[in-house]
Amino acid sequence: AQVLLPAAATAVARLRLRRTTSSGGGVSRGGHGEESPSSGSRTPEGVTYLIDTLGRFKAFAESSKAELAQKHAEEETQLQSDIHASENDEVRAALEQSVTSNKESLTENTRIYEEMVKFSEAMTGVLKGAAAKGTACDDITCGPHATCTVSVKGADCVCNQGFVGRGSDCHAPPDFLPHRLIPGSSDLKAHDVHVCVFSTSRISVVFRDAAQGDIGRIVNGHVRDAGVAEFSPPEQFTAPNEMAFSPVVEGMEGNRVVIAWRDAHQKGACVMRVALLGTTGIRGADTAITWGQTQRFCDSQSHKMALVSLPEGKLAVLYSDKANTAVENTEESFGNSVLASVTASGAINIIGQFRFSDHVVCRLEVTKLTPSSFIVAARASAAVDEMDATKTTKQEATAIFAEFVENELIFDPSPVNLEPGRTQIWARGVSLIAPNTFAYAYQDGLEMNIKLAIVEVDPTTHHMQLVQGPQVIRDGFSHYVSMLPVPYSMSDPHTLVYYEDEVAKTSMVSVCTWTSSTKLLTQCEDFPWLDEKLRSVSGVHLGGGKSFFAFAPESGVPYYTVFGLSKK
Repeated sequence: AQVLLPAAATAVARLRLRRTTSSGGGVSRGGHGEESPSSGSRTPEGVTYLIDTLGRFKAFAESSKAELAQKHAEEETQLQSDIHASENDEVRAALEQSVTSNKESLTENTRIYEEMVKFSEAMTGVLKGAAAKGTACDDITCGPHATCTVSVKGADCVCNQGFVGRGSDCHAPPDFLPHRLIPGSSDLKAHDVHVCVFSTSRISVVFRDAAQGDIGRIVNGHVRDAGVAEFSPPEQFTAPNEMAFSPVVEGMEGNRVVIAWRDAHQKGACVMRVALLGTTGIRGADTAITWGQTQRFCDSQSHKMALVSLPEGKLAVLYSDKANTAVENTEESFGNSVLASVTASGAINIIGQFRFSDHVVCRLEVTKLTPSSFIVAARASAAVDEMDATKTTKQEATAIFAEFVENELIFDPSPVNLEPGRTQIWARGVSLIAPNTFAYAYQDGLEMNIKLAIVEVDPTTHHMQLVQGPQVIRDGFSHYVSMLPVPYSMSDPHTLVYYEDEVAKTSMVSVCTWTSSTKLLTQCEDFPWLDEKLRSVSGVHLGGGKSFFAFAPESGVPYYTVFGLSKK
């Protein structure tokens, strides 16, 4: 089973690595993301072990707090020195922003370590008085985010790690509420939010600012310590008076960031631009941008594109394209891609164009399988049998294998179609969950539910095989459905789908365990991570079970949050 935690509480949850089990086929689900009450016993040896573990955990928190204070003091001294030494106003402004962020980070993380010490002391006190006899958890029912446990008073419901309150009313603590992406950003209205992660913890967020004529903005930063993020001031990546619809961003080696967008809502031109981060070499200015080349590479765009970074400084852009045919006044629509190299100086060199589908495509999503191979998920028009025009295959939930080989993009001509007989497949997400295995989630617009399928790819032939699903993981409609790759670890495969509960107007994640040996999805659980309806949201996996989300509610003010996924 899994528990959704604020990132700062993830370390606490590592104390609980007891895995629940499930037998039988199909998907097993838990209510509200919690394990059901169960009976059991506590042995004196087990209590002694937990008390000892809590003691070590407390010592770790206290030593980490002291080390943190020393590290931030050194950082403060160095930053102040750099500010006095710099003669560049922009660099000084960036350094002063780092000083402020440094102080905020120290305050928040000090409070986190203090809470960890309090938690250890409280749990130690409870365990020392716990009875060694069997519990009576079967007699009580706990509320959401709570688990039955034994205390000196007997069986009781307590809030899971990362939540506070009574056992019948547990909620996330105020310290872990979402943070503004841009402090004082009430004059912004973020639409089309997209985020990428690179170099382990560096984050870039792009969005269309509807309050300023739909210009494109970018914010860069990195996630530090227990999930605290610090960001640079926003910068405009579009030319003056130029619009940026559905911008997407991808990080590359060498702290290069590439942004792609279209410059109109309908039939816009494709634009790509490179941002180089931290090229000044000045300490504390690692998010300062040096702009590279801007490249236009297609036109007549009305849909979001997809980006994927590749080895050797290469990048692929996937999009829906059109071309004139031999028949007068007619066009053909198809899926196309551009392969480009991005130099260390920010120059873009177009290597070539490569079709990935001969059909109309939209709703493009990408996940990498290996550094040089990836999966393209798309909604495509039906394929007609060339020998019998009455036979068609619906391709509204299609997946295509692609590989970068010797400066070329090679797309496998045999896609896998998850719903060959159905139409109205809308929002979707695709993610790597295990070696040569990916998950595909989507909104079924006819049945009004969200489905999830698992596909395996033969590492030699690249043949794709549907091994489970599609199966319903949630009833109802969601404006968005997407996924995070490897939300826990490659050795412990999970799926993570994020979507909207339209009825409750909350933002949700669905987490399932994937068992490769039995090829079964089990222990699927739903968790609310934000009690608000969103206009736009995008997430990435940071590693170690932590996930980062950038989002904007109906107000358009951009926020971010970090939470962790921990086994129970």
